[in-house]
Amino acid sequence: LKNVVFSVGRTGIITPVAELEPVACGGVIISNSTLHNFDEIGRLGVRIGDTVVIERAGEVIPKIVKALEEKRTGEEKEILPPEHCPSCGAKVFREEGEVAFRCVNPSCPAQLSAKLLHFGSRDAMDIEGLGESAVAQLLERKLAHDFADLYSLKKEDLLGLELFKDKKAANLINAIEKSKSRGLARVVFGLGIRH
Repeated sequence: LKNVVFSVGRTGIITPVAELEPVACGGVIISNSTLHNFDEIGRLGVRIGDTVVIERAGEVIPKIVKALEEKRTGEEKEILPPEHCPSCGAKVFREEGEVAFRCVNPSCPAQLSAKLLHFGSRDAMDIEGLGESAVAQLLERKLAHDFADLYSLKKEDLLGLELFKDKKAANLINAIEKSKSRGLARVVFGLGIRH
């Protein structure tokens, strides 16, 4: 286990992700594995620098099963929760009774990116073409600060973005327009309101 980085999801939950020395497992090369949360890190007793056993849960998702403590050299480092959000720098909180550490900044760029991706996903508003690179560029150029901003985009706005030519820009604008007829249940799901 070479390092642990922290991923921020759409609800602000901070997930520790293990960066591993690449290894073949079940026919694929594994170099990352979620550690789920800090309670799971404690349960497993893993540290940065540990030799770990991994498996593919359900033959798909890489999972750390245990640390091989007998291989420790004393150089291993404890994995501690971050005090500040790795995306926006806001203070991180853990609510009583919850497992997750959370960034509570509603303007956190990582959360906004994940929220827009969720909003445009197939089960929500089904906005084809609103993928990771498009969302990243919309945020970088400050063309989207929330869901509503998607509906004010114009083809000309998109043409200024990398990878957007006339047809791709027109397709995204059309997909956004089509999403207006998806129905209230999908809008509410797309908003991803906590609880």
